[in-house]
Amino acid sequence: MVALAAAIWAPLALRLVLGIEFLVHGYPKLFKQFKGTADFLAGLGFKPGLFWALVLGVTEFFGGLALLVGFASRLAAGLLMVSMLVATLLKIFKWKVPFAKGNDAGWEWDWLILGGLVALFLLGSGPWSVDQVLGWGWG
Repeated sequence: MVALAAAIWAPLALRLVLGIEFLVHGYPKLFKQFKGTADFLAGLGFKPGLFWALVLGVTEFFGGLALLVGFASRLAAGLLMVSMLVATLLKIFKWKVPFAKGNDAGWEWDWLILGGLVALFLLGSGPWSVDQVLGWGWG
């Protein structure tokens, strides 16, 4: 009985937490600080910066929205996994950020989000989702 409850509620919990996280971080990249995001990405070598800012902003904002409602959750989680893997690898190898830096952010938060995305990718969107209503296998 407990396993059944976990199978029902775990994907919803992951979708809500991760969906809100990516909506909050994707919104400014796409709608408020687009030029700044483009300049930042170009400075990292992602050229043209405007293209990659659009890719990142759309992936985070609309991927977060997709996770939130449970639409194409596995697809959204997969795309967001790529984004978080790149962010994590940049912190580790380019900026030499340690895993944890006391009160400052290391790459532990990125790692935690990446783990949640992997879990959601494996679990799927669960019964409380648009995917379930549509009977779509990508959820």
